[in-house]
Amino acid sequence: MKKVSEHIYLLDTYALGLAEFVAAYLVVGSEGSALVDIGYASSLPRVFEGLRETGLKPRDINYVVPTHLHLDHAGGASQFIKNSKKSIILCHPRAVKHFLDPSKLNASVREIYGDLVSFFGLVEPIPLENIRSVQEYERIEIGDTSLRFIYAPGHAPHQIVVYVEEDQALITGDAVSIDCPSFPLRIPTTPPPSYNHLEAIETLMKLSKLKAKIILRPHFGEIAWSPDYFNEEIALLENWKKNVEEHVKKRSAIDDAVGEIVNQYSQELKNKVATIPFYLYTTIKLSYLGMEKYLREHR
Repeated sequence: MKKVSEHIYLLDTYALGLAEFVAAYLVVGSEGSALVDIGYASSLPRVFEGLRETGLKPRDINYVVPTHLHLDHAGGASQFIKNSKKSIILCHPRAVKHFLDPSKLNASVREIYGDLVSFFGLVEPIPLENIRSVQEYERIEIGDTSLRFIYAPGHAPHQIVVYVEEDQALITGDAVSIDCPSFPLRIPTTPPPSYNHLEAIETLMKLSKLKAKIILRPHFGEIAWSPDYFNEEIALLENWKKNVEEHVKKRSAIDDAVGEIVNQYSQELKNKVATIPFYLYTTIKLSYLGMEKYLREHR
């Protein structure tokens, strides 16, 4: 647990046993608290441990705010509610039905990851009384600080980001790329089944217009606010699209295309990392599949 601004703590969930890969953010106000993103179900014990470090118990958390439904952000939500029946899940309206009945979500995860789902843990149904959808730009106060919700489609249609007004902090969800300390190159987050490139670019442009001091990313950590950051993110996505498009035109086999892209990363990282970790290789492959699907559907 690390304090990153007046009201906000970064909680490393140690996803899949890995440090500095999946973060959650705890916002503590004078009259309540909120946990933005919660990580995998399998890493929930680490989340509870992090809360204890700040003197909090699950029942002290008023709101759990999964920025979107992907399991590294929302997977632990149902188990958390079992431990704190008074906590409320705040989410995009399109996410509500999947929290009520996660069978389709779990089936999609199984289709993509196969037997690896045992490492994540699956989502269980959450009672309706513990779920509330939020409107775009809705503001919720927790005493001396407040959360404002901004719809952020592109990575996923049900994604929201959270702006903590008093701290001028933007908690981005996966509207931005992966940039882990152990791997000093940004990786686009364009996974199947619902990545939409135009919406992702529009979201980045919208976020760049906010007045903020700090950007808080799930993958991973805090950086100072800079308008250049969002321009770089847009350029990253455009270059990624062009790269995948070239492989689609050549009709490259998926493993060959991903292997070539990973090799490009390896060349750029010469003498910095020995190999690209498997979990990041898998991330690159998923981002390739998502962009490829988008390109095929928008010819």
